[in-house]
Amino acid sequence: MPKVTIALSEEIWKWWKNNPWINLSQLVERELRRIKYLEERTLGTCPKCGSAKLKFDGKVYRCAKCGYVYE
Repeated sequence: MPKVTIALSEEIWKWWKNNPWINLSQLVERELRRIKYLEERTLGTCPKCGSAKLKFDGKVYRCAKCGYVYE
């Protein structure tokens, strides 16, 4: 599993140290997965591969499976 480094504010760091039962790895993974699912929208099917999932990067929609750009 890849490792990453995150920065926490002093306030959050102290709070987390007082609550060691909170698993940061699981919490971060769950939150990132939630954000990923929010980015994938079902707006129809891709004409190229038939996938129903699209990703929006703020400018264009792309097929989540093959990368086809919707224009």
